[in-house]
Amino acid sequence: MNNFTQNATVARARAMHGKRLSEADYKELTNRKSVSEIAEYLKKNTHYSAALSSVNTATVHRGFLEQLIRRYSFERYIKICDFQQLRREDFYNYMIVLSEIREILSIILHINADSGDEYITSMPAYLINKTGINLIELARTRSLKGLLNVLRHTRYYNVLRNIKEDENGHVDYLSCEIKLRTFYYGWLSDTIKKDFSKSVADELLSHILTQIDLINIINAYRMKKYYNLSGAEIEKKLLPFYHKLNRKTREELFGNENAEDFLKVFSKTYYGKKIILEKDSNFEFEINKLRSRMARNSLAFSQNAAVSVYLLVYLLDIEVNNIISIIEGIRYKRNPENILSRIILT
Repeated sequence: MNNFTQNATVARARAMHGKRLSEADYKELTNRKSVSEIAEYLKKNTHYSAALSSVNTATVHRGFLEQLIRRYSFERYIKICDFQQLRREDFYNYMIVLSEIREILSIILHINADSGDEYITSMPAYLINKTGINLIELARTRSLKGLLNVLRHTRYYNVLRNIKEDENGHVDYLSCEIKLRTFYYGWLSDTIKKDFSKSVADELLSHILTQIDLINIINAYRMKKYYNLSGAEIEKKLLPFYHKLNRKTREELFGNENAEDFLKVFSKTYYGKKIILEKDSNFEFEINKLRSRMARNSLAFSQNAAVSVYLLVYLLDIEVNNIISIIEGIRYKRNPENILSRIILT
């Protein structure tokens, strides 16, 4: 990638990030009373106007609005990658791979719930021509055997081929998720090292490994707080990648007797020193805020096109989740202050 392409992509990513929803936008949205009012505000006052231009906001359904927002976010990813024909390099197709994994995990949930018929209504149709998986056939899947048949000629078959159903026909979802996400990050790391120079690869991998560290911290905390699993049991259920949270630190962190001791050890780690936990703090929420803040700061200063695209897409995903959280909050008639307290600024 030449300097012009690098600079143009970095500038484009920052410009797209500059159109993000502001804290004032979120306050306005949390004060709306219905899905229609949310859609109307997004259509008239935000960059989502492009996605909602032909939508009758007075009659829009919650599920349809969520699908439109997710599709628009995905199209923005495609747009920035196609801006300088970046997808000629394998790395820039990473969201396709991640989306495929999300759909596989989604159908596994439907198989376990015996609700395969419902998958077709939530399936992102905009992926049909982008993915190497036959999503129509995936939607017809009702068993693990059927799923493996759909995946037989894809990169995911060997990842899941040894997974078994239990006597009730249920699939070990957590095991599938760990296997697929471990494959994804391994593939991503190999692709980055292949596509980019060492300096570019090192910067990009540092950001990715930081995100993995923080994901592992959240999941480990859940397992310690709600199930009181041992350090060895926790380690088996985490992504096997290390960055600032090395093996020794993980052993010290996960080996604690309870969640309170976990937090005391965490406060002394590289990441723990970056946040302030009050007595009533929501730990997971604070970690996710840290993830967003680190991504936002890096996007503002990085001169690396690949880093800029990766961080932008991550922040776009948070924004989508924020909107969906607001929609859900209003659906269940939570007060605006409560909904706003769950929003992560991007």
